[in-house]
Amino acid sequence: MLTLSVLLVNSTQALAQNPERIGWFVADLRGSISPSGQNPALATSKGFDPATIPATTFGGEAGAHVYVYRWRAITFGIGASVHTSLSDRQAKNTDLDPNGPTLRKRFTVVAPQLSFNFGSRDGWSYLSGGLGSSNFSLFRLDSGKPNNQNSETLNYGGGARWFVNDHVAFSLDLRFYAISPLEPTDTEPGLPRMTIMVFNIGASFR
Repeated sequence: MLTLSVLLVNSTQALAQNPERIGWFVADLRGSISPSGQNPALATSKGFDPATIPATTFGGEAGAHVYVYRWRAITFGIGASVHTSLSDRQAKNTDLDPNGPTLRKRFTVVAPQLSFNFGSRDGWSYLSGGLGSSNFSLFRLDSGKPNNQNSETLNYGGGARWFVNDHVAFSLDLRFYAISPLEPTDTEPGLPRMTIMVFNIGASFR
């Protein structure tokens, strides 16, 4: 939160120096890293040892936003992003079962967002959030299958874009995904309530 506060202050200062309006549209393409950890509740729900779960996933995010209204120092935007990431972990000699299966953790989410943007055309920071849907899976790579159930997922976070020329910006985003729990069914195991943090870094285009 301290980082986001600094971004907001810097962008507000930039607005005072250069009040040119944020453009109407931006698209994002970023790489992602998620230190999602080894959740014991998740491991128990799937029947795995927590120590054998992949701790960090890697992937990417694509998104687009339009900026519909400006009121004083705030520009309001609407848009959405699609994130996907995964990671595999092979059994190790230090595991309880050194001959255990390779596990795959996979996360895919569609995240609509309402954003509050602070800055000017050359660069701005933002806070955003919305309610979407995600699919989280943890399964054996050799014989398991991904989760076929989608969970209602709240996303919230913030970031910034700094344009290096008229069309391309350096872009970063820190986002949290609060995943609603799923009850087990006859064909699918349950899923505990989880919050996953994802850090995205890449480029924005207009």
